[in-house]
Amino acid sequence: MSIYGATANTQLEDIIRKSEEGEANGAVIYQTLALLAREQGLTEEAQIFSEIANMESHHSGFYAAMNAKYPKDFWDIVKSIQQAEENADSRMPETIAKVRALGTEEAIAAAEGMELICSQERYHGEILKQLIARHERKLQQGKKNNCESSASIEDKVKSPEKNEQKDDSEVKVYVCKVCGYEHVGSFDDEPDDYVCPLCHKGKEYFVEKV
Repeated sequence: MSIYGATANTQLEDIIRKSEEGEANGAVIYQTLALLAREQGLTEEAQIFSEIANMESHHSGFYAAMNAKYPKDFWDIVKSIQQAEENADSRMPETIAKVRALGTEEAIAAAEGMELICSQERYHGEILKQLIARHERKLQQGKKNNCESSASIEDKVKSPEKNEQKDDSEVKVYVCKVCGYEHVGSFDDEPDDYVCPLCHKGKEYFVEKV
């Protein structure tokens, strides 16, 4: 069951917004504590702080979803973030160089850490690019299946006698157990990550129509 928008445009929206901001700030604090503890050789404490930070981050996202802070159809946001992540090389090197130029041991160590962050940002951009491409392939596949399904139904209406004489083994129909969508044709021709174009459930949710 979705929590999206549970408190949006209600008298609780401002309270939940403040909770989201508090949790987000908590995540930053705990991650900083984890870094400081790690620098001081306090491995166990650093791990605990890091785990709490991850929880705080989850809490913040939870409250943001309650207030519908971001659109439910989130792919435009993903595309925007992907561009920013991918462009890390154009934004960060100059800043990293200025930090290193400060000359202190702390600044040099910080610059090395920032270079790692830069490489991670690039990696995030690549991963998001792959997610976007996969999503768009699924959309195209869904449109293709809908067209094929419509054409198949139209053929049956136009040529009922021909379809009655057709061997049942030649054309198989699989029904989505969640939404009832009918996939016409063998699943062997579909990729492993095929999903229902209506409810986005995977192959395992389909059963052969008898």
